[in-house]
Amino acid sequence: MINKIYSFVVLFSFLFLSAYTYADFDNKCSVIITKRLQNSLDPYNYAIEKIVQCKKYDILSVTSFLEADVSKVYITDLIQNFCMFNHEIITLIDNDTSNLSCVHRGTRRVERALN
Repeated sequence: MINKIYSFVVLFSFLFLSAYTYADFDNKCSVIITKRLQNSLDPYNYAIEKIVQCKKYDILSVTSFLEADVSKVYITDLIQNFCMFNHEIITLIDNDTSNLSCVHRGTRRVERALN
């Protein structure tokens, strides 16, 4: 009887914690990287300003309309600085449109000094 009660408590706790964990990934934070004709601000820095406003555990969705080589560099940097590595990271690099989807880690990673 005690084993059944213990099993029920463990199962209930697991289900409760799982539901709480998945509930954190409901919000999406969308950012577009594109050349802005009406603004002289660098497209990447403009995107960083928007990403900093996103919250921890938001699904970070970045779409780049820049050239594939430039988008690849920007998306790689965003992954290294803002994405959680213990969750799925999806990228698509294309000549027309490039995309990144990942779970936002909440704050930017600190760069290490190499001196």
